[in-house]
Amino acid sequence: MNTFLMGLVLLASTTAANAQVTGVQAPRARSASETSISVTGATAPSPALASVGHGYSYSTNNIDYVFTSGKDFKMEDLKSKEVSKEIAMPKGGEIYIENTSRGVVIKTWDQPKVKVTTTVYYDGEPKLTDEEWFDKLNLSLKTLGTSVKVKSGGVSSGGTVYSYNGIGSTTTTSTFGSQGGAAIFNSSGQNIGSKSTLKRTLTITVPAGSKIDVESKYSDITLPAGIGDVNLDISNSNLESENLNKLTLRSKYSNINVGDIKVAEVEFTNGRFTAKNIDDLDIESKSSTIEMASAKKIVIRSSNDEYELEEAGEVRARKSYGNLRITKLNNSLEVDGSNADVKVRKVGPALSLIKIDDKYADVRIPLRETKNYAIDFTGNYSSVYGNFEKVPVPVTTSDKDKKDGETYIIQGNVARNLGFSRSGDNSNPSRFTATVGDGKGLKVEMKCQNCTVDFK
Repeated sequence: MNTFLMGLVLLASTTAANAQVTGVQAPRARSASETSISVTGATAPSPALASVGHGYSYSTNNIDYVFTSGKDFKMEDLKSKEVSKEIAMPKGGEIYIENTSRGVVIKTWDQPKVKVTTTVYYDGEPKLTDEEWFDKLNLSLKTLGTSVKVKSGGVSSGGTVYSYNGIGSTTTTSTFGSQGGAAIFNSSGQNIGSKSTLKRTLTITVPAGSKIDVESKYSDITLPAGIGDVNLDISNSNLESENLNKLTLRSKYSNINVGDIKVAEVEFTNGRFTAKNIDDLDIESKSSTIEMASAKKIVIRSSNDEYELEEAGEVRARKSYGNLRITKLNNSLEVDGSNADVKVRKVGPALSLIKIDDKYADVRIPLRETKNYAIDFTGNYSSVYGNFEKVPVPVTTSDKDKKDGETYIIQGNVARNLGFSRSGDNSNPSRFTATVGDGKGLKVEMKCQNCTVDFK
């Protein structure tokens, strides 16, 4: 008999008066939202799992662990009940929602109250009030000053963790998140397990126009139209929202899908942000994909992102790595970046300014249909293509004003820059001007070293 099985036999014999080892379910990897188990101050690592009956076990640091989750519930054996609680909404107050591992659906109504509703699943005939069920489900709804706070925490599972180290044994109840499914209770109101196919959802009904502040992780969130300003701090979540007035969003490892927004302030990391039309957007992003139907005004601070804008008015960006793609650019574009490709498919007739300071990039801004513009370009080792005549500009500068990497010869009082394109083609001087029409329309100011620039 191996050490693990011997441990189980000894555990069963020494703790029979205090605990009973139940059937154990098939192996299941723990989600990020599950509470880790600690022994002698050290958090157990994520080991390879070994099947034990209906559950799983593992060993680490000479300690054997057995995870049990009780009965394998069948849907036809379970009953369900909708439980709810409501509270008066203070006038002019704000609603704070703190949530872990439950789906949150927010709705609006015309009553000055906040109502929280969820579904409880059970086996048997428990005789608990809604208030008692809220306690069992780790839910709370209360007034704090002039605001209302909704708190939704994890539910302790019916599974038990037994550990055996050859000397003694301990019993610990673990807590599972939404990936573990909804908790199942018995006729006494005790949590006896969970069902992975049953999702935990919290419906919060608030007065129309309410200000909402949500902090949530490991959950799906749905927001309706008709609410006031929204402040979201979410991680490992999905957000679906209708039209909003003002959105303040901080997000990590999440997917966001919103409708029309008037004003938005966004901090976004490792995810996908999709929106329809935003009037005024200030966004800081990293390692993400950002997609929008249109943005009238957008300020971007970006690192290693993919931006796709179908239509943009005024764009200002500080960007390193990644891409900025605009299907139609209407008013202005200012970009300060490095290794950031900029591609515009079409420019509008009201476009007045393009100002780019970039390097090691591909830039495409088609000006073939623009009849009046002026270009001032500077950039060593770049290739520039356009339907215009380039007029090389001799550089007059003192030594202290010369940029790193630029080569000059001194002819009298004139320092001439000898940088050309990457191919060495003299048709691409390191600095030139160009004029189409009278040059009083669109202004293009560009500094781009080691770039390929296409104005055709």
